Amino acid sequence: MAQTRSGPAATAVGSRRGRLTVAHRQIIDAIAAELLLRDPEGRQLLRIGEPEQVARDIAEQILDTSQAWQEHLGPMYDVDGVRVVLAHEGRPISKQAVSKRKNLLALTTGSGRVVYPQFQFVGRTVVPGLADVLSAVPEGLVSRWTLASWLVSAEPDLEGDRPIDVLRQGHRDRVADVARRWADSLAA
Repeated sequence: MAQTRSGPAATAVGSRRGRLTVAHRQIIDAIAAELLLRDPEGRQLLRIGEPEQVARDIAEQILDTSQAWQEHLGPMYDVDGVRVVLAHEGRPISKQAVSKRKNLLALTTGSGRVVYPQFQFVGRTVVPGLADVLSAVPEGLVSRWTLASWLVSAEPDLEGDRPIDVLRQGHRDRVADVARRWADSLAA
């Protein structure tokens, strides 16, 4: 249970904060644990500045980063959106079928939600060849977020085209080869 403070500052903080969700509490607890680990006595924290400004700076950095990813990668589906996109004869596939697909690029957000970039779909199917790229670049080597970024960024080895666009053009072997070379260079 949260401690309460009395006085004007408590009222201002309480009125701004509203109710904390589970996601808020998880982030707050994780930040607190990290701060305790790095600065057990809190001496460094005393030199940082006003706590309210530090909190605003942290929130801005986290949320701006999320917005930057969204702008870079484009729209996302949640699992229910993917179920509808990949529906068979008008019937959505199961959540289990979505999570078990090896040809889907799934991204886990900071709050633990799994999202699927829309760029990986063409019509009601997954872009052919995406599974080859996913297997060419092991998840332990490169985060799925980094791989998603690579797929939508200009790639010099593909004449400056985006890998996802080259896949859509039907050149799955070519993109998989470039992805393998990229992975090999990162592993070296």
